[in-house]
Amino acid sequence: MAAPDADRNQRRRDDLTPESPDEAGVEVPPVPIEKVEPERMLENEVRARLERDGLTDEQILRWLEAYFAEHDEGEPDDVVAWIRAQEGRAGDERA
Repeated sequence: MAAPDADRNQRRRDDLTPESPDEAGVEVPPVPIEKVEPERMLENEVRARLERDGLTDEQILRWLEAYFAEHDEGEPDDVVAWIRAQEGRAGDERA
C-alpha cells in the first residue's frame, strides 16, 4: 500500500480539471465492441485517480471512450497524460 504522502503527490502531478471531453473540445465517437472490455479494465485502474481530481463517473467514462477512439490500448499513466494534454490544448484554444 502506498504511503499517504505518495497519494497527495500523485494528485498534484495529475492536476486535471474536472470536465467532460465535450467541455474540453474532444469528440467522443462510439467505442467499437472489441474495445469495450479493454476500456472498462483501464477505466477501473484509473477511476480512483480521476475521482480524486474531481471527475464524475460520467466524465471518467466519456474520457476513456475518447481515449479508446484514438488508441487500441494504454496504461493508466498514458490515459491521465492524454487527458491532461487534451485539457491543456482546449485551455490554449479558449485563451
